[in-house]
Parts: sequence; C-alpha cells; structure tokens
Amino acid sequence: CRKQLRLIGLVASIDPERDGVPDSVVAARGAGIRVVMITGDYLLTAIAIAKNVNILQPSDDVETSAMDCANLRPDGEYL
Repeated sequence: CRKQLRLIGLVASIDPERDGVPDSVVAARGAGIRVVMITGDYLLTAIAIAKNVNILQPSDDVETSAMDCANLRPDGEYL
C-alpha cells in the first residue's frame, strides 16, 4: 500500500445532449407518445440526463418514474 500520497486534482466530464433532443421530446409528448430512456448509466446520472432532455418533468416522482434495471429482474437476480 502506498503512503504519503497527495490528491492534486479531480477531473469530470459530461456528454451534453444532442441539439434538438429536448424539443423533440416535448413534440413527441405533445403527439401522445410516451418517451422512455434506457441507458447503462448510473441511476442518478440517468435521472439528471432525463431531466435535462424533458423526459422527466418537474412534477414526475423520481422514485416511481426512474428505476435501476435490477428492479426489472425477478427477485433482483440475473436470469
């Protein structure tokens, strides 16, 4: 194990949504289309992205509108 290490910085990155996606989601909803997002991102990251592109609305309950894929498996187990 190394000792006396010093943290000198942190780096983060974000992939911005593509141009037109938020407006397209609004248009689709206006046409009666239910828009969903399936992603491999961490749940909190996926929620932030969904909010940015209008998939999740301010009135949506995140507890029931967003879920980790483990909730889709019987007993949370891989098949």
